[in-house]
Amino acid sequence: MQQSSVYTLASGPVSLPVAGQNLRQPRVVAGSKSLASMLPTILTTGLVSLVATAVLRLMWMGWGHDFVGAWMEAWLTVWPIAFPAAYISKPLINKLSRRLSKPVATDHALGASAIMQVSEQATARSGLRRKPSLLPVHR
Repeated sequence: MQQSSVYTLASGPVSLPVAGQNLRQPRVVAGSKSLASMLPTILTTGLVSLVATAVLRLMWMGWGHDFVGAWMEAWLTVWPIAFPAAYISKPLINKLSRRLSKPVATDHALGASAIMQVSEQATARSGLRRKPSLLPVHR
């Protein structure tokens, strides 16, 4: 195992990594893992509720002297409700998303080659001949 070099500075010993050594990056969000897992939901619900309340307040009240105050009141009322609802439902939404995005079984797929094959079979059974195409057929 490679050792890193240690140098002493006025502030204390400093360890320099050796080339190729795997370095751990410090976490951007310090603290608990739960805060790091909540951060995307906090930011997303904050932004969505901010925009939604602005649009609805603008539609309901119009642009007046009290628009910003009423908007902030609505946003600060909606966001604390939206965040826990989104965070608690996140596992269910992820599971539903995975289930909905599963690939469909391709046993009965209607691809271009399958359609052309059936068309050729039907043409042959009916005793008709296929006209030569001016466009190249890609199979």
